[in-house]
Amino acid sequence: MSEFKTYLKTDLSRQIEILKDKKVNLKNYIRKEILRIFIIYLTINAIYILVTLSFMNGFWFFIWFTGNAFFTIIFSFKLFDTSGRMKSIRKESINYKDDFYFEFPKITKNVDQKVNAYLLDCKKLLFKPIIELFVVNIDYFPQKFFKYEKVIESKLFPDLPIDINLHNKNKKDERNSYSKFYFEGSDAVQGYLGDNYIEFCELDISEEYKSGAGESSGTTFREIFHGLFLISDYKNIQFKTILKSESLGSLKSEFDRFSLNLRDKIKLKRIKLQNLKFNKYFSVYSEDDIEARKILSPVILENLGNFAEENNMTIKLSFINNQVFIALGIGQIFEPDLRNVLPLKKINLNLIEKDAERIYKEMTLVSEIIKALRLNSHIQSK
Repeated sequence: MSEFKTYLKTDLSRQIEILKDKKVNLKNYIRKEILRIFIIYLTINAIYILVTLSFMNGFWFFIWFTGNAFFTIIFSFKLFDTSGRMKSIRKESINYKDDFYFEFPKITKNVDQKVNAYLLDCKKLLFKPIIELFVVNIDYFPQKFFKYEKVIESKLFPDLPIDINLHNKNKKDERNSYSKFYFEGSDAVQGYLGDNYIEFCELDISEEYKSGAGESSGTTFREIFHGLFLISDYKNIQFKTILKSESLGSLKSEFDRFSLNLRDKIKLKRIKLQNLKFNKYFSVYSEDDIEARKILSPVILENLGNFAEENNMTIKLSFINNQVFIALGIGQIFEPDLRNVLPLKKINLNLIEKDAERIYKEMTLVSEIIKALRLNSHIQSK
């Protein structure tokens, strides 16, 4: 990390200074925009007061004025307070104490455009050069992510319907109860990590479930996955092999296996491997015992066991169709921290460097798990 901090102060110093200026300008613009909104609001109220004074007695005017003032105070707290803007459908990453999920409020259309422009500047000026420290010949698409069909192909999320659009359309017509899936993402990356061609992006998959009708109705949200989803080439795969971290629960893993066998008409079976540390952290299911043991050599078992022990997070892998799919359940990744840009918050320009360090840590995780799988081993070169 010390070498990376030196890299920030030398190679990326100009980009960081540009982003600091842009962040200050963004905060000043937001302040002016909010001030403009309140001036318009107060002007309308002043006109209303002048008009209503000739028709209302003093008591009713006092009641109206007090209620209006109360509404203004509540509105202000809602606007400036960031605590209620954490995404309720997500859980904080157990791997990072300072993890956050923050959606900047859409104060006005102009503010929204300015914020999105700043986000894009951060990704192009700062995040892309950091990713390039690990991935060469990179193609980076900040506003794109994997197609839904690619995630279904991985077999890592048996809760998902085969066709999400058809499911949401059919369930929408049901009156009393329905479930709707949300599939979102960003920051698609393609390139080579060492000699391995990889693709990855940030994915956010959740489900909204509504039950009952009338006063007894209720809506709940469930996070299915949030984190990095990776794909890399993996030769000579004839059968399907799936690994899931035991932190999800062995009962959940068995239920997922049953769901996959039923949904996709395959025959996964539980396989026990000869590594106590690996078995502590992973459950393995495969269509073929021999191929699974060939893929998961003793060295790879040891590497994956060590990786899971050092990184307390959801880890899923599958080896399917000459590809390895990897899902790492980590927090918000390729997004700068903008909570301090809101009014009444003191701006902290040092957070730009912290954002850069966070991206570097996440990319180090990607590099570590690719190395743990030994994709360039002699088994893959056959």
